Amino acid sequence: MVRIASVWGVVCLCCALSTPARAEAADYDLALRGATLYRGGFELAGTGDVAIRGDRIVAVGEAPGRARREIDARGLVAAPGFIDLHNHTDEAYGWLGWLPLPPDGREIRNYLTQGVTTIVTGNCGTGPALPEEVAAWLRRADDTPFGTNVIQLVPHGSLRLAVMGSAQADRADPAPTPDELARMEALLDASLREGAWGLSTGLEYDPGARASTDEIVALAKRAASVGGVYASHTRHEGPDPARTLASYDEAIEIAERAGITAQISHIKTSGRPVHGLSAEIIDRVEKARARGVRVYADQYPYAASNTGLTQVVPVALRDGSRVLARHCEEEGRHTLREAVEGVMSTEMPAESILVTTYPWRFWLQGRTVAEIAAERGVDPTEVAMDLACGPIGFATYFTQSEDDVRRFMTRDWVATASDGVGVFWPLGRITHPRVHGTFPRKIRRYAIDEAVISLAFALRSMSELPAAIFGIPERGRLEPGFFADVVTFDPKRIRDVATFDAPGVESEGVETLIVNGVVSIDGGRPTGDRGGRALRLASDRTREAARATGHPDLARGVSAR
Repeated sequence: MVRIASVWGVVCLCCALSTPARAEAADYDLALRGATLYRGGFELAGTGDVAIRGDRIVAVGEAPGRARREIDARGLVAAPGFIDLHNHTDEAYGWLGWLPLPPDGREIRNYLTQGVTTIVTGNCGTGPALPEEVAAWLRRADDTPFGTNVIQLVPHGSLRLAVMGSAQADRADPAPTPDELARMEALLDASLREGAWGLSTGLEYDPGARASTDEIVALAKRAASVGGVYASHTRHEGPDPARTLASYDEAIEIAERAGITAQISHIKTSGRPVHGLSAEIIDRVEKARARGVRVYADQYPYAASNTGLTQVVPVALRDGSRVLARHCEEEGRHTLREAVEGVMSTEMPAESILVTTYPWRFWLQGRTVAEIAAERGVDPTEVAMDLACGPIGFATYFTQSEDDVRRFMTRDWVATASDGVGVFWPLGRITHPRVHGTFPRKIRRYAIDEAVISLAFALRSMSELPAAIFGIPERGRLEPGFFADVVTFDPKRIRDVATFDAPGVESEGVETLIVNGVVSIDGGRPTGDRGGRALRLASDRTREAARATGHPDLARGVSAR
């Protein structure tokens, strides 16, 4: 009898202990409470909650019940994680594994602190292109998460180089033979099967500049056949007005002939003769869109670019990223001088070229070509030629018009992108403030302070629009069932801090960043937890479902694809 009573007492005690635990079982892993919501579209959606379970959003607006962790988001804006459509982190990281990184140097913190949850790499026709390279890069994004999701394009220039070799400048006919084109198509097909999301070109750079429109159309058709996209660094961004317009016309033509969604990379007008040409470019793009051509653009919110020091040299005198050696030697220097003088007189005056990366003569970094020339007592053209003929280096070019930047920004088909790189330890000098400041700058300066665009318009350009352009399933909106890529920021504090004099300073104001349900920024500080993964091109069936359920082109009322 005593034994029975003892057993019964133990049973009752267990029941008493277990009942409260069941009553307090969490409904969610994480809940953001009381935020100002941007769910998608052109308007904010009032205040409410965002609840997350695992790697998915499960409730938006009202989220009754309790979460394992509750975050007070009152006074903050909650939005879909930002998507950077134009990124070069694949080049910075060393995608074949040559760059060893310590555990605390693997995240691309400079993008996390901007609110970015997905980056698109392989842009401008350069980067991993062969199928084994694409597979290795995406596998590395899975095995060593950088913090963001990663989408990879197949770079045309690298593909062309692999098939046609490095001596293309010496060929009388720059076109690939039928066999070479077939090999490029086969390699592109294989890379797309590895998960690449489409094709990119850098038609202003060698070897892409040697490719005809027909060559690009043939390859773009292969990407279109599996639902891929085409991202184009156009053939000419200035200073010649006719050539600039023809380059945008070419991008539209490729999209139309290939039946593919085209993304014009870092849309701009570069050089004084093309300042103001944005109105005509916009008109041509919008006429094409009105007749059903799927053409979009991305843009960084700065009036200065950053690229190689060889940019002062016309592509005809270059071989890849270097000036042809014969033009750097005495007998060819006269030809080089005339060409560089022509570029500097119309597009890139000496005071507009700021040397940012030149480790072989590091004391030149942070100085303009005009300043270096004055110190040496020589013509600025000589300085520009010496830099272009020397080891590879980079410069910021202050050649754009702020009015054009603003005009492009107001178009509902222009997404936000950085054209930057993930900053890993130990990476060298940061060359442009866009690497740390693109997304907060657009929100702070152009939406909140100057009201060039609305806050919702800016957020759409960073989330829903890029997801729609690329057809990224279940991302880009705050919706139940979508992946839990979420950012919260303080609209009173968010701002870019990086400048051209100090480009390596992190932005402020992002309070929480969640990537696939993993909290990577908490209370404004990186946690070290990284939830990013490689995103591989989905099947047509999956992509069609995504287009039908969550990614309309709200500006036009039609599918973005």
